[in-house]
Amino acid sequence: MSDGVSLSVGMIFAGCMLNVITTEYVLKGDPLAGNLLTLTEIAMVLVQKVPKRLSTVHKYGFKPFVTPLTSHVQFTVLWSLMSVLANFAFAYKISIPIFTLIRSCNMIATVVLGWLCFKQRYTCIQLLCVVVVSVGIFLASLGEAMTLKKGVSSGSCTSCSQPSPPNSDAQLAGETEQEDELAIWLVGIGILAFVQLVQGLLGHIQSRFYKIYSNLASKDDLIDEFMFTSQIVALSPFLFMRNDIGAAAEGALNSDLVLGFCPSRIAWIILGSIAQSVCLRGVFKTSAVVSPLTLTIVLSVRKFLTVIFSVLWFDNPWSHWHSIATLLIFGGVFAYSQAPDPAAKSNKVEEETKTAKPASTSTGEPEKTASDASLREREHAAKSSRSRVASPGPVAKK
Repeated sequence: MSDGVSLSVGMIFAGCMLNVITTEYVLKGDPLAGNLLTLTEIAMVLVQKVPKRLSTVHKYGFKPFVTPLTSHVQFTVLWSLMSVLANFAFAYKISIPIFTLIRSCNMIATVVLGWLCFKQRYTCIQLLCVVVVSVGIFLASLGEAMTLKKGVSSGSCTSCSQPSPPNSDAQLAGETEQEDELAIWLVGIGILAFVQLVQGLLGHIQSRFYKIYSNLASKDDLIDEFMFTSQIVALSPFLFMRNDIGAAAEGALNSDLVLGFCPSRIAWIILGSIAQSVCLRGVFKTSAVVSPLTLTIVLSVRKFLTVIFSVLWFDNPWSHWHSIATLLIFGGVFAYSQAPDPAAKSNKVEEETKTAKPASTSTGEPEKTASDASLREREHAAKSSRSRVASPGPVAKK
């Protein structure tokens, strides 16, 4: 792994994991603060990107885009849709561990979309590794769902001193509450599943844009340009959520103080915004140098490590399903790292073919040169013969 790839992957692990940790601190104080978190993270990215886009010599004071407007429309629409829908999940009883795990389960979407829409081909070993990792994440999510069900069941009658008789009002009320909680939770799971489909499509589009427009600008310039436009467009949906964001901001300002002057929730939001900007930069840089499926594997491992830390630090539920999932995920990732990449093999064959073509030309060059020389001699002789026939005799001197 090159130094550039190692740095970008390190940015993903450090920035993204810290961002999730700070997010959990904020959401434990206010479960409805998801939109406020995303808004502050977008603002932090724009603070960094706007100065780079300013220009005094161009119209409107901004540098012109080097890529077509249609590419920005595609990218920003998918990015905004993914960001906004992901935030809605927190309102549907989705905890940070489940949110992180489901967001990791997009390998199948990446492979299916790559096969059907982008003409990507994967080996059987790669497909098997993706299935193993996906099953591991699914089992971890299943374990979380079972703990949620048990929590609702045990919490439905916490004030009861004795077991309720069968078909009692308390038991019926508890079953109804359990069904409602699971129904709400499943809606959140459905939202996140759709988000994964959008994320898989976005990964392929990113990779395609970097290849198509590589001759127009460097990868870093393309990253900055797409990040700038995507963050600007992502601000627009929050105009319709200003009341929710205002209430969350007021609650954050009234939270407990740290260091004697700063509200604790505000401190976590600021730290999370900085971490998110580092994470986002790492994702964009990594997507520019690796395949979409490799990026998906990296993000999946990072998210699962975040879940492990969340379980240990915040005392979130853990079951035997999580233990099995751990073995499947890390086993699948290691096997995938050892599997041959058909895209890399194809590129190597193309390079060898390009290298071999000049050699074959130089080998046959003497024969081709001799043939050309013989042809030129015959043409010269024919021209000389025609000139002798067509030219008039010498002019007599007077």
